Amino acid sequence: MTNKPIDWTPDLSWPTSKSTVQHFTANAGGDRLEIDTAPWGEADLTVNGQSIAHIQAAPSAGEAFRTLEAIAEDFEAGKESGKDARQGQAIEDDEVRQRLGLPRR
Repeated sequence: MTNKPIDWTPDLSWPTSKSTVQHFTANAGGDRLEIDTAPWGEADLTVNGQSIAHIQAAPSAGEAFRTLEAIAEDFEAGKESGKDARQGQAIEDDEVRQRLGLPRR
């Protein structure tokens, strides 16, 4: 994880309710990060326009957001320490499911 948490800002130009997709942005380490969450537990993490992670079956949008937030912090922490090992590496659904405490498929 990074030394300080990433400050996520919701995009208030999008309609907000419990049944709509939510869009969050942040800037960290010179990167533009975006998380889009759907109420049914699907979410995407994008860094500088490149998809880094996708969650398909989280229990809720909040759980999906927290998991992607942790992945984003790990990604940025890896960059800061000079370890870009995760960049360009797909994150498998099984790994994300394990982080959520869900059974592997």
